[in-house]
Amino acid sequence: MAFRGLLVVRLLGALAGGVMLPFVILWAHRVGGLSGAAAGTLFLVQAVGEFTGGLVGGALADRIGHRRMLLLSTTGMALGYGSLFLVHQPVPALGLFLAAGLFESAFHPTIAALIGDLHADEDLPHAYGLTRVVASVGGVVGPILGAAAVALSLSGVFAVAGVLLGGAALTVLVAVPPDRVIGPETAETDTKEAYGAFARILRDRRLALLILGGSLLSITFTWWQADGLVLLNQVHPLGTTAYAALFVIDALAIVLFQIPVSRWTRRRDIGRMLFLGAALQGVGLAGFAAAGLGGYPVLVAAVLVVSLGMMISGPTTSAFITRYAPPGRSATYQAALSTTQDIGAAIGPTSGLALGRIGAPALVWISALPLGLLAGLATARAAGPPSRPDPHTATAGSAHPS
Repeated sequence: MAFRGLLVVRLLGALAGGVMLPFVILWAHRVGGLSGAAAGTLFLVQAVGEFTGGLVGGALADRIGHRRMLLLSTTGMALGYGSLFLVHQPVPALGLFLAAGLFESAFHPTIAALIGDLHADEDLPHAYGLTRVVASVGGVVGPILGAAAVALSLSGVFAVAGVLLGGAALTVLVAVPPDRVIGPETAETDTKEAYGAFARILRDRRLALLILGGSLLSITFTWWQADGLVLLNQVHPLGTTAYAALFVIDALAIVLFQIPVSRWTRRRDIGRMLFLGAALQGVGLAGFAAAGLGGYPVLVAAVLVVSLGMMISGPTTSAFITRYAPPGRSATYQAALSTTQDIGAAIGPTSGLALGRIGAPALVWISALPLGLLAGLATARAAGPPSRPDPHTATAGSAHPS
């Protein structure tokens, strides 16, 4: 019951994001009072909020309880994004996006931590795989709901998102039991211990390798996600509809194949799976360079390879970090891992366009292969057996229900 509730919460969160994201820039130009490139600052302040608040939100979740933090974050997101329905000025819009980003920074790592609380170690890849499936469903259906809302009012996308996130908060309240019933990890009770948790993260070499590898994968993925239409058009002519269809193909592939892939990876060596997933993403992105020779079918095949790589590496990484995190700090470690997405969002779009100007656009995609291999080596090394016991993570491996 509790896990199903978390799946509903994740679905509603993905639907809300899908409803808003395609129309944010249009709303900023026509309603929010932000013109030209200034409209992009909405995403910038949101990313700043998520990046700066991520570790704090994770540590706070471990301190006050995972369910309580999830309820707080979903409620804050509902109020923050939903209130934009009434906003017509740039300063309040920027302020609300920043506040919503702060709450959203705690949303994803806290859900990941709660999934870890509810499942035995061997069931974690399957559970995180299911979470990716419902998120992909939301990513496909959300823009359709957004388009229907825009037909009535451009600001309506925020009203719909607020309602969906309000439903997520209500689901947490009704379906997710208190932490003491789930069997929580040891909560932080001392401020000095909280500072000690951050110090341990900074000294944790395995976590640093995971963040390095994850950041490289996130950066190269945003070359497709953010810069793809510009860069791919210089390799093979591509319209906006055909470009958007590639993301639909990616999402549908996750919906159809994530669970079988998770079942296949669950009993295999974690390090090898992390390397394989990263390498496949690199191979798939490098395949975009061949679009000039094979046309759109090559792009579809490349997207499927990228999607397979992410199906392997995503749940495997989340499962490993849940097992590896010291007792009482799973949300903090999940939050540290989630910074890889913020790093990708901050560096990826600019670096992709810059590389495209320096050399041939095909070289951007080809360079994703060595970066993917480097990411695979880093994450595989992080998941490998330690050369000697680490006193700071000797107690790693949270207790999970059996």
